[in-house]
Amino acid sequence: MATLSYLYKHKASLMEEVKERIMRQTLEALFFEDIIKAIKKGTDWVFNGKSGKGDIIQYSCKAVEKWSFGRIKIEKNSIKREGEKCTNLYLFLEEVIQNNLTGSYTSQFIHELLETLVKDHQSKQFQLDQIPEQDQHYEALESHMVDGHPYHPSYKSRIGFSLEDNFAYGPEFNQEVLIYWVAVNQQLIDVNTLKKMSFEEIIKHHIKNEDKLRFLQVLKEKGSEEKNYVFLPVHPWQLKNKIQSLFVQQLMDKDIVILGTANSTYRAQQSIRSLSRREKTEAPYIKFPLSITNTSTSRILAHHTTQNAPLISDWLNKIIEDDSLLKKEKFQILREVMGISFRYDQLNSIQYGMTYGTLGAIFRENVSTYLEDNEEAWPLNALSHIQKNGKLFIQAAIDQYGVEAWSEALIKVVTIPIIHLLFAHGIALESHAQNIILVIENQFPKRIIIKDLHDGVRYTPDQLLKPDWAPKLNPEPESHRKFNRYSFIQAKDSAEVRDYTYDAFFFICMTEICFAFEKSGLSEKDFWRTCVKTIAAYQNAHPEFAERFKMFDLFSEDALIEEMTKRRIYGDGQLYFRKAKNPLLLAWTEINEKK
Repeated sequence: MATLSYLYKHKASLMEEVKERIMRQTLEALFFEDIIKAIKKGTDWVFNGKSGKGDIIQYSCKAVEKWSFGRIKIEKNSIKREGEKCTNLYLFLEEVIQNNLTGSYTSQFIHELLETLVKDHQSKQFQLDQIPEQDQHYEALESHMVDGHPYHPSYKSRIGFSLEDNFAYGPEFNQEVLIYWVAVNQQLIDVNTLKKMSFEEIIKHHIKNEDKLRFLQVLKEKGSEEKNYVFLPVHPWQLKNKIQSLFVQQLMDKDIVILGTANSTYRAQQSIRSLSRREKTEAPYIKFPLSITNTSTSRILAHHTTQNAPLISDWLNKIIEDDSLLKKEKFQILREVMGISFRYDQLNSIQYGMTYGTLGAIFRENVSTYLEDNEEAWPLNALSHIQKNGKLFIQAAIDQYGVEAWSEALIKVVTIPIIHLLFAHGIALESHAQNIILVIENQFPKRIIIKDLHDGVRYTPDQLLKPDWAPKLNPEPESHRKFNRYSFIQAKDSAEVRDYTYDAFFFICMTEICFAFEKSGLSEKDFWRTCVKTIAAYQNAHPEFAERFKMFDLFSEDALIEEMTKRRIYGDGQLYFRKAKNPLLLAWTEINEKK
């Protein structure tokens, strides 16, 4: 067996750094979601663990409750066990989680944390001291965003990946990936494209003529002359670990024929399962199903989401082109131009359950399609990225313009399109930072582009500004609702729509950006005051939507946030949401009290 030394170097300092982050980030979530209670004396927080014999073990840390939603931030290296610095992650997990919590999924949660330990430790070894200037563009930055989820404790679990897999397919390692292509019996495949695009037009970006000729020869030798086939890309890990075993009958029946790899190389984006073509930079990205679990979800692609992707993109694009404010803001989306999926409903119920969501793809427009001269694009989470040298990635831009001017421009550029879609159109987007692309010019925020729309939209049909424009979507099957109760597009009421924006955009995305600006001298209160002033200026300019400002009230006390850690510990038998201190309301109240 080949040595793994190049994959897994034992660097004690990096391992301790990752252990400390996992303990700290886990505790922050446990405190925030009231899973564990602490006795607070200023910044000293004391809480209990439990030994294997049932004895109470006293833990402590230094923590503060932030102005931003009451988020908890624990001081680095401040966690203590019985008065001594706690460095033993395994003992921490045993006493604080395994012996202390009653959730049915605590063992699985611990497993996810330990998988995060080895995957993050591996990736830390390849992190550069700082991002090179030539890599400060969207495609390369996707590989440099090594931090993972800023709130979720199992931020890099990637369960299903070995260390070899992680090295081969993890975005941090920037490996050249070759994707496989299979031919599928046309009767067992569904394809949907944008209205003005064709399958052939999209596929030609990824299959060269010589590849096509080679694939047709393989199909002639191994396929069936009685069947018509559709070409479908497959992630190499998925083919080797799932497709060849799950679809063994279809492979035997020549309903699926493995054609081999194309000669084009790809780069993994930070979502892991989305790949960009290296040589043809304008080619659409491909999003694959990948049967691994990362953060809170199994990364499959359900049939209905692949077929809805182009419908949702066409619909949103029509709204954007018709909306004068969105056009003025130069707001754009990366349209999902095509969705392909195996027809699982043609399978026996046993195989249906095993294969559901494992074979398909979504093709998404390339960001370069929308960039003008002198513009560059950054993943929005680059704003909160701290490089290995301890400096914020955006520090040079902030130094150039000043933190107040840069943050004010950023808040306006990011917030206006998202709240306009909510207030004016009744549409919420899953606008966390990984789904938002910031377009800059001369290092200054200019506009945003949103991606990942196939299941990242929420609305109530009768509250849309133009209900007759809404697409007729493919409904999710009952089995999917049971599998993922948090995944739905059409909401029951306006509060669910509002909370989708409130949670993804303000609670996660903007709060992390707020914390980044805080490192550059901008206070939390000043950040949220600017957010409020931006929202208020928009509302003052659009009195025609006054009733809708109340309907989708962002200054409410009852807005809800998903409790992601409770889901991992207690399962999805019920929905877990909580109220939190709304910094928009707090800032709005302060501003009005001063008038």
